[in-house]
Amino acid sequence: MRESFPELVWSQSGKPTKVCLGPRGQREDWDRFKSVCPSIVEAVEQLLHSFSDQKVEVTFGDVLDYGPGHLLGWHQDSMDLTRHLFTVVLTLASEGSGRCEWGATHFCWPRLYVSHSVSSRWRKIAEDGQELQEVVSSTMPALGNLAIHGLTCNNELAHRVFWDEGRRLALVLFCRSPEIEALLKGKGAQSRLSMRYWWRKEHEKVK
Repeated sequence: MRESFPELVWSQSGKPTKVCLGPRGQREDWDRFKSVCPSIVEAVEQLLHSFSDQKVEVTFGDVLDYGPGHLLGWHQDSMDLTRHLFTVVLTLASEGSGRCEWGATHFCWPRLYVSHSVSSRWRKIAEDGQELQEVVSSTMPALGNLAIHGLTCNNELAHRVFWDEGRRLALVLFCRSPEIEALLKGKGAQSRLSMRYWWRKEHEKVK
């Protein structure tokens, strides 16, 4: 995919190489990737089909390629009620060693977090949103691991991924659906991003 679509590749020293798939409002939007990576496109179709009670749209999709020494530092996803309501991450390949780590904030509703075949590390964000607190869970994602986190999880938790040796390939889908949007608005939910307050340069370092 990197060779066939070099204009979609983003690379920076010390970070995973990213292939930007772009938005997928309808099935045909990613047809151009079928000839190069049919298995990834098929995985996307099966994932979206599994949301049988809602019409899920991918506002943006990426494939992240982690190698030795790569780090995606502590962060929150940039969620809001109309554009990005939950994130789906599928591990397509996992070799060597690395970790997914998570932390938490005090904001609480509504929660959506699902993880299969792997637990995660969660690091708390202080109640005032000014700093990260303790790490509460850590794991190495296995092949086929599926993790979904939504608005409340993103309000409460910061996460990072780093890889020490070997390789990890992950499909990341930033998603929304009219059904979830209506549900969250009905509950008065809000996206609460505190990263601009607690982020520090040292959060880009593996410890």
